Amino acid sequence: MNKSLRVLRLSQRWHEASFLTSTFAKARTLSTQGAADELSFEDSFKSERPYTFTNTTTSPTHTLPGFQKWFAKDDNGTSRLSSYLDPYHQWTFPYELIKPANRGTETIGHFHDSLSNSQNALDRSLAESLQPAISEACRGQQFFQLYAPLKLLIKALEFNKAQRHKAYPPIQLYIAQSLLSDLPSPLQDDVPTPDILSQVGRGDIYSSSIWLGTEPTYTPLHRDPNPNLFCQLCSSKVVRLMLPAMGNELYHRVRMMLRGSGNSRIRSTEMMEGEERELLHGAVWGNGIKETETMDIQEVTLCAGDALFIPKGWWHSIKSERSEGNLNGSVNWWFR
Repeated sequence: MNKSLRVLRLSQRWHEASFLTSTFAKARTLSTQGAADELSFEDSFKSERPYTFTNTTTSPTHTLPGFQKWFAKDDNGTSRLSSYLDPYHQWTFPYELIKPANRGTETIGHFHDSLSNSQNALDRSLAESLQPAISEACRGQQFFQLYAPLKLLIKALEFNKAQRHKAYPPIQLYIAQSLLSDLPSPLQDDVPTPDILSQVGRGDIYSSSIWLGTEPTYTPLHRDPNPNLFCQLCSSKVVRLMLPAMGNELYHRVRMMLRGSGNSRIRSTEMMEGEERELLHGAVWGNGIKETETMDIQEVTLCAGDALFIPKGWWHSIKSERSEGNLNGSVNWWFR
């Protein structure tokens, strides 16, 4: 079933001084389906409109064995990685580490120390992988990229659980845009390409990725050159989308304010920290745009089991619904 998308009406003058200070207008609900003429996924693909699949057996997420096998629940209902993944704890993944805005350097340092003081040799080796981030965080850097075993994510989840309700914010560690083809073969088998993608377009896959990390997770406003099927495996994410022309206008304005820097398709340091991140986040999530004209931002919340089709060229930004340091997981396919 195609879940309704909420549309946010934004209005704000294009004055640089006030660009980051306004607020969104109240959201209104816009249904993307009619009682008598509900669009199918194929119709949405042809008309290049977003389409959501709710958490039912018709959702492509439910066709993925990893949706059931990779995750388990603690006694309090919090998600964790299941014992099924124990044989892969030492498999290496690309990580992003975000320094929290509040006590960020201390938080990363405390996490590092908790690993380096462990009696476990693997934990101490994980601490070594964090050492460059410690040095760069002290110099003011906010975004770090590193390679480390899956075990690092597990230790980050344990750290966040122990620190909850204490002084330190959660560690923000994200296996972001990691190619499915780089997974161990048994895990690749757990996330097969959904059959529904063979029903539209050319039926071939341009690329695919796993997204697995601690909340809050965040991807700034960008666009993809190919259609995108995004499946939510664990916890929930909020997606905001803009029509290509509207997103082009917004991003062009941000580039002008940054004097031409920035790239809308590369998950780069410029996109993930500093002024570009602040401007894009403010425009999409915290502040409005123009008073002289309105722009529609469509929003949908994806819970575990849901999926979202993002048409080619549609601008979108994605973040976890919650921010308490728990596990969040997604997978996607760019196809043609």
